[in-house]
Order: sequence, then C-alpha cells, then structure tokens
Amino acid sequence: METICPHCRGEVPREAKYCLHCGRLVDNFQYCQECHEPISIEAKRCCYCAQKVPTDRDVQIQSFNKIIVADRLGSFLTGRGGFTNLFHPPRLEVSHGRILVTKWSFFGLREHQQEIRVDRVASVQYTQGIIWGGILIETFGGATEDINQKGFDQADAREMSQKLKEILSV
Repeated sequence: METICPHCRGEVPREAKYCLHCGRLVDNFQYCQECHEPISIEAKRCCYCAQKVPTDRDVQIQSFNKIIVADRLGSFLTGRGGFTNLFHPPRLEVSHGRILVTKWSFFGLREHQQEIRVDRVASVQYTQGIIWGGILIETFGGATEDINQKGFDQADAREMSQKLKEILSV
C-alpha cells in the first residue's frame, strides 16, 4: 500500500519516513516558521536555516499581553515616587516576552523604564497589603534586575502574578 507525499505528490511506501522523490519528511513533521521547510516534530532547530523551533512555553510567553497600572493613591502611599505617583502612577506591562515597568520622576518630566525578558524570571510572588497588592519578580541575574512594585489593585496584581507563574511552570 502506498501513500502520497504532501510536498511533491509522489507515491511513497506507507512505512517510509522520507519521500523517495524529493527526500523530505513524509510523516511526523512540522514546518519551520522561518524557511517553511518540513522538519521533524522532535527537532529543536531547523536543519535548513538553524532557526530555533519554539516550544509551547515560548509560544505562551510571546502570546501573553497585559498591562496593569498602579492605583494613584496606592502607589503614593506604598511607593518611593512621592507626589509624582499621584499624577503618573507606575505601570507594569507584559508583552512580546518581556516585562516592562515604567515609572516617572520629577513630576512626570522624566521617565524611567526597567525591562527584563520573561525567560530570565526565576520566581514571581504576589504581595498582599491591607488595601493594595504588589508584585515581586525575581530574576536569575540577581537583585539588580529584580522588580518589586506595589500599589496595584489586589485583583490585578494577583491575576498578573498567577499568569506569570503559570507560564513559568510550563
């Protein structure tokens, strides 16, 4: 019994892994996202262009997008930004595989951003206060890259930390 090659439409024996006509994989393959050549399902890199094959975790990291903005009063009372936090509360954004914290200083005239890649995150903790919540994000790089932001709505901070923990556990 023979089957048809999905690439060249040549006839191939059913038990064959490769097409006898074009030499490409016939069974258990996926297409490379970069060069669109067929590669094995177990492949870590494409054998044609050396592009890394994304894992389920990579796909989840890239697809998760969320922005939470700290409460004005909460960031003023729990943060170090002083009066500037009343007018420009800190913002935590997760998108395209990165975490970006934006803070303002000098009454909003200066913007400070701290960015880390999600794959560098070692742990995520939700910190619960009496009224507001916070997020502590620890990285493999040490304390200089850690993010500790307070003054968020408790539900927003809890949801963000749970989703990040879920992605990291995959």
